[in-house]
Amino acid sequence: MPRRLFPTAAAVLLAAGCAAPPGTEGEPSAAALAAPPPTLIETARFDAALAGAAPDAERLAGDAAALAARAEALRARAAALAGPVMPAEDRQRLDAARP
Repeated sequence: MPRRLFPTAAAVLLAAGCAAPPGTEGEPSAAALAAPPPTLIETARFDAALAGAAPDAERLAGDAAALAARAEALRARAAALAGPVMPAEDRQRLDAARP
């Protein structure tokens, strides 16, 4: 039974997502139909931005070893903190006192 429930629920959710968003029903206004299409930005601006980002990517790649060392140090610190919070004898005493 549960195996058939998942595909059915997925189909219902998918069908519900295909509905038009609220407030978008109806025809576009005459002003919207008569308006010119939006102007697009030339792609040279994007190319220039990407070219300017290349030195940053190279600089970050050079810092990869330092970042890996820091991550390893943090993992070691987390492992050290993962031990018991109280000494074993205190824990045994508390467990013995529990009804």
